[in-house]
Amino acid sequence: MARSTATALMAGLSVGIASFGATAADYEYSPTHQLNLGQIGVTKTLHSSLTGAGVGIAIFDSLVDRTHVDLTGRTDLYVYGGGLYSQYGGHGTHVAGIAAAAANNLGIVGVAPGAHIYGYGVFDDYDWVAHDHGRAALNSIRTLNLSGANIRVVNMSYGPVARGDVFIPGELALFAGYRNDVVLVRAAGNDGVNAIFEPYSGKASSDLGHLLVVGAVDANNKIASYSNKAGTACIAATNKCAASEKMSNFFIVAPGTNILSDYPGQMLAWMSGTSMAAPHVTGAVALIAEDGLKKNTPLTPTQIASIIKKSATDLGKKGVDAVFGWGLLNVPAALAPVGDVTVVTTKKVKAPKAPKKAAKSKAPPKFGRGRFSHGGTGDPALLKGMVVFDAYGRPFEADTGSFAGTAPRSLSQRGLSMLGLVSRQETMNFDDADRAVLAWTATGLDGQPTSAIRMVTDGYELSIGLGAPEIFLADMPSANRAAAPQRFSQVMFSSLGEAGALFDNAMSVSFRAPISDRLDGTLFSMTATAPAEDIYAPVLFENSGKTDGDSRFAALGLSYRIADGWSLGASYAVLHERGSVAGIESSGAFSLGTEALTQFQGLNISGDINERYSVGAFYTRASIDSYGTAGSLFDAADGWTADHFGATFAARNVLHENSLLRFSLVKPLQITSGAVSARVPVGRELDGTVNYEQRRSAFDGNALPVEARLEYIAETGAGMFGLALDLVDTDLRGGGEKGLALGAGFAFAF
Repeated sequence: MARSTATALMAGLSVGIASFGATAADYEYSPTHQLNLGQIGVTKTLHSSLTGAGVGIAIFDSLVDRTHVDLTGRTDLYVYGGGLYSQYGGHGTHVAGIAAAAANNLGIVGVAPGAHIYGYGVFDDYDWVAHDHGRAALNSIRTLNLSGANIRVVNMSYGPVARGDVFIPGELALFAGYRNDVVLVRAAGNDGVNAIFEPYSGKASSDLGHLLVVGAVDANNKIASYSNKAGTACIAATNKCAASEKMSNFFIVAPGTNILSDYPGQMLAWMSGTSMAAPHVTGAVALIAEDGLKKNTPLTPTQIASIIKKSATDLGKKGVDAVFGWGLLNVPAALAPVGDVTVVTTKKVKAPKAPKKAAKSKAPPKFGRGRFSHGGTGDPALLKGMVVFDAYGRPFEADTGSFAGTAPRSLSQRGLSMLGLVSRQETMNFDDADRAVLAWTATGLDGQPTSAIRMVTDGYELSIGLGAPEIFLADMPSANRAAAPQRFSQVMFSSLGEAGALFDNAMSVSFRAPISDRLDGTLFSMTATAPAEDIYAPVLFENSGKTDGDSRFAALGLSYRIADGWSLGASYAVLHERGSVAGIESSGAFSLGTEALTQFQGLNISGDINERYSVGAFYTRASIDSYGTAGSLFDAADGWTADHFGATFAARNVLHENSLLRFSLVKPLQITSGAVSARVPVGRELDGTVNYEQRRSAFDGNALPVEARLEYIAETGAGMFGLALDLVDTDLRGGGEKGLALGAGFAFAF
């Protein structure tokens, strides 16, 4: 089509018309003939779920050939009364085919093959006739929509004759009046220059949020030589403006070079130009609009334009630039969540705001392996079908499979931490006949130090530590009486299960005192603290971090000597948490409670078989309650119960003097009864009302996890040697995961 000397011209460059018979050829989705579809992510698979059905697209162009095999039965034509229309236009037909050619195994396929085409002849046989800048056509669309049509987008593959000019004078003011009606897609023009300043008296970013200007790229996603670029031009009162008012903020690119599409006379033709790039975006709008209808999400024209821009593939300089604008049209990304993704707990989806950047969404609590309960809920369907909402209120099914749980640690954190003793630094070590004091600093594998002091006198024992409790509570083979195993503290700490991770850095205090000749009492407590800034500080009890105090644990134990070397014990403990429940992070939409209280009751027995060998066994029962779940999908924990039991066998000085060999077989703390109750969002209504399903799932109390550990720690003349072997099986019944690991360490004495 030749350039018009009037006010406008078609923006396409016809570089050749091949005599392909559309009724005889099938090039749909062809990687050679329709490479353009692959560039923007449109595939046959995508079209199996979305085609633009139920959505209308308007083509302001020359008259579309409604008899073409790819367009017939889906095309209505509208003409201007003063125009002469004796033939169908090649340009308009080509543009319509790119946007919406049918998937009929003939010719080519468009971006939205199910959309209905409304062809408006703003060009007649002698070019431009829409002297009102298309007002009559836009008013016609508004009238049709009021009568039940669903025209959501207008393709305008034309522009003024001045180099770099994109809009006809006065056209932008007209467009602003239709921002609640349709998305306007405008070809950028084919002068191969930067766009020029476009005078506009309003605020373009708000008045023209429904406008998209489309440049062209070649098959390699390089800007086409003929395509106009965004440049630094403003759409404002002056050519000095904010970034939001620049042409680049409205600019996007799409394939425009050597595009095969429909042509009058049941033909196909290759053409190039920004005219060919624009209808790719037009078809994408139809797909997004149909997707919104299916998801009961009415999207405004401004929202659809924003989705297309913010989901584009960034090209050129990072961010919105003067060449590619927002980047290359990416249809699958536009149909995926865009902007902040949230889990809604309210009655309705809140009115979305334009997202500035994506936010990190917290995952829901994991009830599977590796957490407080190694058995999990036993019901993967608890969150199945749960939806999350993007910044535009569109629901998307969440990947709840990733919420089921994590694989167990193959090597116990406690076992590894005990090896940190190998790097201990003694700062004091003295005793007399009745008193002993041991002060030391040890560094664990995480590089964090633990400082501790233990004092023994007249049957009383006080231990204070700052740092990792695993190291503080570890056995220290030494002739010094202050280094005697802290059996009660060890058992109580291990009874915390994975919730022990809350105390990775803590102030720990253990006090033991005789009550009678046979009865002893022990008090053990921990308070979580922030880590010390200087991990190499050798000073005892110096903590330069800030105490957060979110978790506290206190335990009271009584031990009764039933015979020489044998004791029977009972214990009671309380774990108070903020921001977690049973060690599971608990906040926001997935909160199990803002605070939780876990109570432990336990029995244990230990004794010496002889001077070298000793045994021990314990059982702990826990009850968990939480409260404060406002704004959460989950109900609070209500009387969950868990158990923890095991046995140990220790041999002293068997393989080496001042050595300890110990084997333990333990069932980790596991929730055995209780249920998780949740309101799961599964969709929405047109008015924004969120649809919830109430679900309940019981914990799997039949799972039988086990941890077996073999430890050997010995003092030698040259230093201390440590070895740990761990075996973990998350379910001995055969459905669990197994892990085996070996750790060792050595510290030289100078």
